[in-house]
Amino acid sequence: MTSLQSPHAPKVRRQDLLILFGLACLIRLLTAWPQQQPNYMDAAYSYVNALNLLAGRGFVEDFVWNYLGQPGPPPQPSHLYWMPLTSILAWLGMAVGGASYRAAQIPFVLLSALLAPIAYLVAYHLSGQRRLAWLAGLLAIFSGFYFPYWTAIDNFTPFAITGSLALLAAWQGMEGVGSKEYAVRTDEHGLKQSNPQPPTLNPQPPLWLFAAGIFAGLAHLARADGPLVLISILLLYLLRFMIYDLRFTIYDLRLTSHASRLTSHASRLTLLLLGYLLIMTPWFIRNWQVTGAFLPAAGSQTIWLNNYDELFSYGRELSARTFLAQGLGPALQGRWWALTINLQTVLAVWGMIFLAPLALLGGWSLRRHGLIQLAGLYAALLFAVMTLFFAFPGARGGLFHSGAALLPFIYATALVGLEQAIEWIAARRRRWDAAVAKQFFGVGLVLIAVGLSSFIYYGRVLKNNAWNSADALYPAIAAWVAQANPTATVMIGNPPAYRYHGGGLSVIVPNENITTTLQAARRYKADYLILDHNHPAPLTAIYTKTVTHSGLSLVQTFTDDTGQPVYIFKLNQQ
Repeated sequence: MTSLQSPHAPKVRRQDLLILFGLACLIRLLTAWPQQQPNYMDAAYSYVNALNLLAGRGFVEDFVWNYLGQPGPPPQPSHLYWMPLTSILAWLGMAVGGASYRAAQIPFVLLSALLAPIAYLVAYHLSGQRRLAWLAGLLAIFSGFYFPYWTAIDNFTPFAITGSLALLAAWQGMEGVGSKEYAVRTDEHGLKQSNPQPPTLNPQPPLWLFAAGIFAGLAHLARADGPLVLISILLLYLLRFMIYDLRFTIYDLRLTSHASRLTSHASRLTLLLLGYLLIMTPWFIRNWQVTGAFLPAAGSQTIWLNNYDELFSYGRELSARTFLAQGLGPALQGRWWALTINLQTVLAVWGMIFLAPLALLGGWSLRRHGLIQLAGLYAALLFAVMTLFFAFPGARGGLFHSGAALLPFIYATALVGLEQAIEWIAARRRRWDAAVAKQFFGVGLVLIAVGLSSFIYYGRVLKNNAWNSADALYPAIAAWVAQANPTATVMIGNPPAYRYHGGGLSVIVPNENITTTLQAARRYKADYLILDHNHPAPLTAIYTKTVTHSGLSLVQTFTDDTGQPVYIFKLNQQ
């Protein structure tokens, strides 16, 4: 895994990293300031559970947002589907700054600013050019569709930082493993010798792999698909070991020499796994105590979804049997849908459209570089898993979230690709000044990223106060329920947001007909059913009042900011 840097390349300047980090902090603070609340379920979930941590209640949640694994009535153990690192970080911020959304944002502002120096380092390791490293750092600050979400209480930031650092540290720890071909020496007659020398192992301390294991563990603590980072590292290490060391075994059958190398490899991989287990073992133990399993099985049930809405079903079996029962045609159609959506995510979200072809060009030219092999293997595994296995949650956000760890590598390879494209054109157009063109187009890419990021941020945060107006009726609904029945449990579309806006216990409205919905209501002792225009499709007749049911009594009506009604039904338990 040899570096592409010139032997005369300047060393990384620490002041560059500090300036980039400071600039990134300033931009993140400016983008965080208008965001005064969580505006979607994931962020509300992590924030309200961080408040429970701050209150000393531990990992507990006061709602049920899906029925996978047949959870008990709230309050119940938290983070059995989503992982806990986001809530832990928000808790740390509030432990320092007090119980507020602003304080919870502090760790995300600081951590997300680290992405710029990481991109700088990746680009520098790949190119040896300070200019490209700076451009990569700036692209990491203005990162298109990710731009509004870095300071949200969500796992975008923690996974981006831990995942990218795991890959970077693993490369440092593996650099030299299989990095040289077995040099077959020749004697004075030009005949090949039968005893070539093996490649040397990385002389740097193998603690880099221990650090990679720690970051991989943190990546898993941030996202349930985080183990793909660890798997990518293990696969690349084993592949390179198999390709080179097995070849060495053919030439050199000295068992003691081979055994020594096997021991060295085993010790390095052991350090990698120890780092991972150091982080994850406490969480495994907690899960065992709560569920009887190191990893809850609820999330894995989403493999068998026939459509995304089944994530919110109640009382349905989700298994290989039910998946196969739909037939081959619908199963393939679902994977085709996921493939088309995920390809759009790769091109438009990861690559911001204009960077994607350049990243492919640069990545191909750097395909023998260990850092690109690691990132490319992780990207391929992630795409395959989110398309073939977790097709519906993957296409609806999983690939978007987990792809954040790839951004430093995408930006770096895009800039390398730009340089190569310019050199190719300049070789055919003699009037082109390649050096000037590289500077011009490099700055141009950053300016386009700034414009795209600003446009997306305006639309999703500032326009019509979109970010802070999410679930705008929930405070009024929570106040009405508290006055009508302070101990009530409600069925509502976004239970974490209901809790954030002052509500009590809640469960999600299932994606079922009214008969099954009432069964769930009895199971979870719900007192009210709240339906808005985002209600599940099977309950449309109830929402439009074309059908009535003896188990429901309309007791209150609100109107949202779009003029759509929101109904509160009293559940008449039988």
